[in-house]
Amino acid sequence: MAALYTALVVDDDPLVLDVVARILADPGYSVVTARDGYEAIRILAERHIDLLITDVKMPGLDGTQLGVQAKLMRPRLHIVYITGFADAARGAQHGKVLEKPVRAAELIRTVQQELARK
Repeated sequence: MAALYTALVVDDDPLVLDVVARILADPGYSVVTARDGYEAIRILAERHIDLLITDVKMPGLDGTQLGVQAKLMRPRLHIVYITGFADAARGAQHGKVLEKPVRAAELIRTVQQELARK
């Protein structure tokens, strides 16, 4: 069965990146990963992405900056921010914020809710 949606997961922590990607792949989402915001921008320019899931605190282009750039590139893109620093997410726009550690059920529910929004 072909995936209905493609998610781009961005995190500078390889363990978190792997866990989030596995959680999303389990119910059938197609998952693309990036280790920083700059790689994510390149992927957004090259591929169709329905949902961006990004860490907030990353070196270089952080998640909130990435969210702004991503929305300029793809206004209909859905965004979910994940962070271990709740205060850091204050600048997050255009999406839902989840705190680390993210529980699988909460992540899947949030992704489903975001994708259901038009």
